[in-house]
Amino acid sequence: MARRSSARWPFVACVVLQTVIFGSGSAITKIAYESITPLWCLVVRFGLAALVFAIFLGPRIVRQLRLVRVRDWLPAAVCMALSFIACNVALDLTTATNVGFLVALPVVFAPLLSSIVNRRRYPFSFLPFQGAVVAGLYLLCANGGAPSFGWGEVFALLSSMTMAGALVFGEHGLEKLDAATIAGTQVGASFAISLLCALAFEQPMDVASVQPMAWGVVVFLALLSTCLTFFLQNLALTSLPSSTVSLLLTGEPVFTALFSFVILGETLSATGLVGAAVIVAGVAAATWMEGRRASDADDGFADGPSPDAHKAAASKAVEMSQVALPLSERCPLASDRAV
Repeated sequence: MARRSSARWPFVACVVLQTVIFGSGSAITKIAYESITPLWCLVVRFGLAALVFAIFLGPRIVRQLRLVRVRDWLPAAVCMALSFIACNVALDLTTATNVGFLVALPVVFAPLLSSIVNRRRYPFSFLPFQGAVVAGLYLLCANGGAPSFGWGEVFALLSSMTMAGALVFGEHGLEKLDAATIAGTQVGASFAISLLCALAFEQPMDVASVQPMAWGVVVFLALLSTCLTFFLQNLALTSLPSSTVSLLLTGEPVFTALFSFVILGETLSATGLVGAAVIVAGVAAATWMEGRRASDADDGFADGPSPDAHKAAASKAVEMSQVALPLSERCPLASDRAV
């Protein structure tokens, strides 16, 4: 049982690393906004990321997409694109700290959506931990006073809801496609939708006015906060249910607050610090409980086979059905190391 449980922790670590990168990205994105608008920032970011995926994984992605239906990957891709557009618009309208807190709410939406889309029983055992995390988020968002709620917060909440969709539909798509392909479709859709929105709602980008620091931020966002994090999230979903991943992502506000303090000078009150502690404790406890529950199910102590077992079997079937590939294409991590 301990061996089965320990096998989950590398995937947990993938999501934790993702939250650290996202947290730092939320803070430094506001630096880029001093000389580039949010939507054009997204266009350049996802355009560069799409180029990286095309160079390293283009043939592999095309080959896999030919074997499945569009509906197997498009919902997750569109949800991811809308989530990032809403998040970046929110960053331009309110503080990075508030955005980081509100975009962590997939923990509320993902389990409910998963029970509908994947026909999975709602994880009622997660309710106490979800309640604790939401309470922690409230303390963080209030930050010692009345919590502000304007258009920035509205877009941040929309980002949270669509991220829940990306997690749930991404989990469904991973039954037929690998993590690199799902990530590639999400990057491509994010670039296309961001470009359409930028052309529709913003003036053409003045390339000459973009500061060198802003270009550096965009490159960081494209390579680490897009290519790497998209892959890490989808890799984690091959072993963890979307409800667990969404809970782990609630750690992002803690890192957002930390980097916002260091980089932007945004501070937390004692109440905010208590909220951060509650989030960390709730996430750690829920992750431990989920690992124990999955291990017990794998060893036959649960009432029936766990969802993870079905997902692992489906993933293995897809892997065995693929045409033999060269070593460089069988190892999607190679592209991330290149990044």
